[in-house]
Amino acid sequence: MLKKKFYLISRLVSGLGNSLYGLVFIWWLQTQTESSFIVGIVNAIFSTTAALSIFYGPIIDSHSYKKTSIVAMIWQVGLTFTLTATITFFAHNYFWAILIAGALSLCDEFFDPADRAILKGTLTKENEMTSMIAQINIVDQVVQIGGIALSGALLAFLTSGQIIFICACLSLLGLILLLVALDQVSSQDHEQVKRFLIQ
Repeated sequence: MLKKKFYLISRLVSGLGNSLYGLVFIWWLQTQTESSFIVGIVNAIFSTTAALSIFYGPIIDSHSYKKTSIVAMIWQVGLTFTLTATITFFAHNYFWAILIAGALSLCDEFFDPADRAILKGTLTKENEMTSMIAQINIVDQVVQIGGIALSGALLAFLTSGQIIFICACLSLLGLILLLVALDQVSSQDHEQVKRFLIQ
């Protein structure tokens, strides 16, 4: 059974970290390189990883959705801490920062479909699913608005590397909360979830 409160708090925390990361990383890249061309390349990489998501589906479907979402989050946490170190200690090595950012965007492409599948498989009652979707939409709106406001406020006092470190800590907290939320969701429910998705 999905622990809804922990799931929603996990989504809020990790979503805020993702929103901050996306805004601050682009800002850092623009100010460091002063090149709209390089920023454009990064945005193209982000768009490409999303566009190729159709090819990730078979990989996601061949594994447990619970394990896929958790592993994707673990990679996200590790990569965000790595990005923090890269920005802090190797600020002029843009290639590695861009490579890590591209890998981070892949994590989302694996996490999101697995996350949706878990919701579909664990919340089988229509009213329960409707209520959860409404709460998720509220959380996502708070994250979207809060991320923009918070990034602007933090950039006035902190360096980009420090803010990315905060993002990494938020991702870690989100992972811990996700583990608690999915604790009672069996990783063996994969076939059951697939049947719900097909219906």
